[in-house]
Amino acid sequence: MSKKSFDVAIVGAGACGLACALHLKTTSVVVFDKKSGARKLSITGNNRCNLTNILPFDEFLESYGKNGKFLRDVYSYYFRNELLEELKGFGVEVKIENNKVYLSNMTSRQLANILLKETKKKAAFKPYESVNFLRKNNGLFEIRTQKGVYFSKVVVLACGGMSYPHTGSDGSCYNFAQGFNHEIVHPRPMEVAFCSSGCDIFKGLSFQSKKITLNVKGKKYKIRGDFIFTHFGISGPAIFELSKYDFNEAELVIDFLDTQREDFINGLHNYKGKVKNFACNFVPLRFATVLPFAQDRGCRLSKKQLNTVANFLSNFKLKVKKCGFDKAFVTAGGVSLKGVSPKTLESKLAERLFFCGEILNIQGPIGGFNLQFAFSSGVFVAKSINDMYL
Repeated sequence: MSKKSFDVAIVGAGACGLACALHLKTTSVVVFDKKSGARKLSITGNNRCNLTNILPFDEFLESYGKNGKFLRDVYSYYFRNELLEELKGFGVEVKIENNKVYLSNMTSRQLANILLKETKKKAAFKPYESVNFLRKNNGLFEIRTQKGVYFSKVVVLACGGMSYPHTGSDGSCYNFAQGFNHEIVHPRPMEVAFCSSGCDIFKGLSFQSKKITLNVKGKKYKIRGDFIFTHFGISGPAIFELSKYDFNEAELVIDFLDTQREDFINGLHNYKGKVKNFACNFVPLRFATVLPFAQDRGCRLSKKQLNTVANFLSNFKLKVKKCGFDKAFVTAGGVSLKGVSPKTLESKLAERLFFCGEILNIQGPIGGFNLQFAFSSGVFVAKSINDMYL
């Protein structure tokens, strides 16, 4: 087995790990990744990549809830303008839609490849090399993989949470943090689809700007947004936003008619054709075919029957539960902030051990908040290491 020494070892080549490597002032850097690197970044936003959000600074911090204040120093150093300016230097162009900043001239995969290429110029990159052992001896970190033994003055844990484990973020890094006595806040899937039986007949049907209510033990959470039915349930931006609420099972209520309920009833009452054909003015035919009285003529329905059809469309109910980490974009929970300095992102329990990105117990809503945190925290860790140990 080979034995090599470095100034800095980064475990994880996602957005935060690559950002950290690119900003270190030493080239004595090794970056490990279980996969080929930047796998999760390469599929972000269905290849559109929502980089950040244009909310004002304080509102941006508030979006993370009670842990937002922890990020004030991070974002004061490297925030949206700094990120976009740096990416512009790599040829990246962006566009803004509903406060969200997206890539406009390339895909998520292309951005991932650019960052990987730049990182390889500055660091020893070790793809498909899993770290399976980490400890500190006599001031140096000993790192073991299936291919060798490495030593480093500084270690950065940038290996994500448990979401999309096939990309390499399978939660294994929590064990390394616990090895240095860090507390792990129970991980749970976030920005995740809902699983529900019986949705496979609607697979592929998508809807825009519909009113959705999530009923959780007497509490109602309402949103208007886009979604799509899948073979396993229901997904899309509105569902990801609702997944931030903590529940095991819940009821999802969708209003396909919105303010047009009375128009629907009156129109159907006067319609001489089949109910399913009239309903196609509001929903796709494949959905309309499952309506009550779908094959009957609208003008022949009683008042009660008309309301039954309208209720089906305006009060469509599904029993749902959150799908697992394999369908989650973000992990809620992670390394407790109590053991990490907000001034440096260094461990309070182990000198020269740093954390960045999703491994930490910081999660923002859908809309670019989590990717901005990944990039910013990676750069901030590099700054801290440069100032303190290089």
